[in-house]
Amino acid sequence: MQAIRDHLKNVVRPALRGYVAADRAFMEAQKAGVGVDEAKAAAMLAGRQAAIELHHLSDFVMNNPAPGTTFRDLAGVRAAVQSHLVFLREPRAPFVDDVALLRDVADAFKHHKLDRRSATVDGADAIVMTGTGWGKLRYGEGKWGGVEQVIVDRKDGSQRALSSVLQNVFDAWLTLLGQPLPPINEY
Repeated sequence: MQAIRDHLKNVVRPALRGYVAADRAFMEAQKAGVGVDEAKAAAMLAGRQAAIELHHLSDFVMNNPAPGTTFRDLAGVRAAVQSHLVFLREPRAPFVDDVALLRDVADAFKHHKLDRRSATVDGADAIVMTGTGWGKLRYGEGKWGGVEQVIVDRKDGSQRALSSVLQNVFDAWLTLLGQPLPPINEY
């Protein structure tokens, strides 16, 4: 279990914190009207790194199982995480498949185009920095007011804020591992 905690502390959490910081810097650049393009690119890169590191936690746990816990395959690890997933800590919220969506996002960033039939996004072009209109995202998801944020455009036409997907999957991991949940966006 210590190896998993160390990986969370030294790899996953810093990547998630980096994304939050880069997103804040992007918002500040927009307000100031200076360095917007550079800050946008940095936020996308940090989002990519956070998605990949959080997704690959499954591989790490598969190869470094906690005592008394073994998984036959990666699908078993992902199913265990998904079983603890709650949308933004709202227990009565409708089901979300964010473990699978995070996999698709990480794979899209890595491979650019996805050819898996089960993939819910087409590829890296489906992960964009854009503003959303009212009612495009679930209530409470992402930033309000239509400001730009990293959005995942799914094949079914729905959109998700990457920040919410990351938060949901991270929370599910902590719950699975019996760890306390920090305040939202404080990894």
